Amino acid sequence: MNATYELSDLSSDVFYDALHALPDSVILLDDKACVLWHNPAAKTLLTAFFTDDDTPDVLGKPILKLLANEYFIEAFSQVYQDFLLGKYKAEQSANFKFPSKIFVGDVQMAQVSFLPASRMLLRIQNYTRIHHLEQMRTDFVGNVSHELRTPLTVLMGYLETFGSAPDLSAKWQRGFNLMREQARRMNNIVNDLLMLSRLENDESEPPAAVDMPRVLMQVFDDAQASNAESAHLIDLHLDTPKNLLGLEVYLHSAILNLVLNAMKYTPAGGEISIIWEEVKDGALLSVMDNGIGIAPEHLTRLTERFYRVDSGRSRATGGTGLGLAIVKHVLNKHDARLMIESTEGEGSAFKVLFPKSRLV
Repeated sequence: MNATYELSDLSSDVFYDALHALPDSVILLDDKACVLWHNPAAKTLLTAFFTDDDTPDVLGKPILKLLANEYFIEAFSQVYQDFLLGKYKAEQSANFKFPSKIFVGDVQMAQVSFLPASRMLLRIQNYTRIHHLEQMRTDFVGNVSHELRTPLTVLMGYLETFGSAPDLSAKWQRGFNLMREQARRMNNIVNDLLMLSRLENDESEPPAAVDMPRVLMQVFDDAQASNAESAHLIDLHLDTPKNLLGLEVYLHSAILNLVLNAMKYTPAGGEISIIWEEVKDGALLSVMDNGIGIAPEHLTRLTERFYRVDSGRSRATGGTGLGLAIVKHVLNKHDARLMIESTEGEGSAFKVLFPKSRLV
């Protein structure tokens, strides 16, 4: 018994020594969001807005009174409210970024980890360099995609004009058809990259009530318009009239991507089901097929940009490799979670859970 107790003490000491040594601010909070403990790096952050004469003892004080940053207060208050409503369980975490009020131009990343006994561990780190690198990458992709769009439009116009000339020989006709096909494929990639750039830059209108049954009917009609050759059996089940608080253009794009993806990887004559239903934790959108399925080792990487399970098949079906990356970004904007289930040779199910807070 004594040996176990000593080992427990040693583990605790090592743990706290490690937290003390971290350059990031680490703060332990109780169920009322008051400070129970903090490491040395956090003291500067917690007392930055007090003079030497009135620096308080931060222990027992509410974190929202100590960190006088309106961006942090707004984001943390939302996370804390969700915590009180039971939306987070022990061992789950929430992340958010906010601009620093101490060092102008700096960006900080906060992670709130939920612990047993209704405690929270708040970790705040300087995210400025990573944020700037991400912004440079996003700007570069957006700018290059935008610059490519005009010359591509001109090329596609001339290819369409000359390729439709009545006196064009069969030899040249085949060449023009290939050029038009590749130009369209490149145009699709550019459009998808621009969509990702808009999503990452958050250039969007405030969320509004989205009529989900109507959006899903539009998706169904769009899918049927692309279904002439494959003759898939597409079923739409609207089991709830619930609407979502969100951005209709992005939601339509994400859902259509999921459905078109199912069509691409389901043999002709296969079955695809789209289901919209209310569940205990919110609303669930399911897109299921009886297609070729996906091997388990690929599932965790499907939402990466340009990741392809079978690159040859993706090119043959006209895929850009960006569809599921767009889906991921749209769902993040709507606080939704994507779950993927698949069995090779039997089919796949892409399920999206929207939280109750998004239902209207």
